[in-house]
Amino acid sequence: MQASSSANMSPLQKVNNLLRSLFGSKHTEGHPDRPFKQLEDVVGYCFDDSSLLRLALTHKSAISPDDTMGIMSNERLEFLGDAVLNCLVTEYLYLTHPDKSEGQLSKVKSLVVSRKILGEIAITFDLGKFLIFGISEEKSGGRNRHSILSNAFEALLGAVYLDGGLANAKKMLDRFLFGRIQEFVSDERNVNYKSKILEMSQRDGFGMPRYVTVSATGPDHAKEFKIRIEIAGVPMGDGSGTNKKVAQQNAAQIAVMNYDKDKIVASIKGDKKNELLPD
Repeated sequence: MQASSSANMSPLQKVNNLLRSLFGSKHTEGHPDRPFKQLEDVVGYCFDDSSLLRLALTHKSAISPDDTMGIMSNERLEFLGDAVLNCLVTEYLYLTHPDKSEGQLSKVKSLVVSRKILGEIAITFDLGKFLIFGISEEKSGGRNRHSILSNAFEALLGAVYLDGGLANAKKMLDRFLFGRIQEFVSDERNVNYKSKILEMSQRDGFGMPRYVTVSATGPDHAKEFKIRIEIAGVPMGDGSGTNKKVAQQNAAQIAVMNYDKDKIVASIKGDKKNELLPD
């Protein structure tokens, strides 16, 4: 009879029962009826279905290996939250920036919904301390990892949307994101230099920049990549980083600083020595 009852449980009920048995005493102290009341207070939303909130906080490392599709983790809510986020951010930018073109709005939105920004926002209200992990992810520093935090933020937004509708999801973004958009856009550290140099290169008829891996040194767990950026075959600068993406971004930043259309044209024609890279 007990096995039959368990078999008829929904995925949400199963994960709720499992996590209550594993983590209930740790998270219910002081609030047995609302295990994540502190987070609800910070977010400014009280869940009718607390199992949705728990699911939003459950990383895939905490679920059974038998759940190969991740149904009992926050991945599906992250998928939903991503769509809600894009919809509401697009609406906000459209209504608040009537003077900006589609291209300009797209650039701002791309930054605002990026993993970097969402991770920063999640850190501001200490979302990581509420996440539910398996032992290995806990030990490897998952609570402070931007990729995990940004995904959890989207999952949390998806949970708020399911539990309270679009209006409450919008209130959550009002609380954490919308008021900081100009700050994020103005921060030089958030400039996408790869997009910027691509725009400059294509504007002047040089086509797409080319990124060449110059070297990759160090052990697998601490690689250092050196990437060279070329425009129309002309070297524009080298960038280094712990992965190729970071190295390319750093190379693109140097290229933006070095960019000179006339010098590139002269180098292509062979009229003078390439002055864009130091000897």
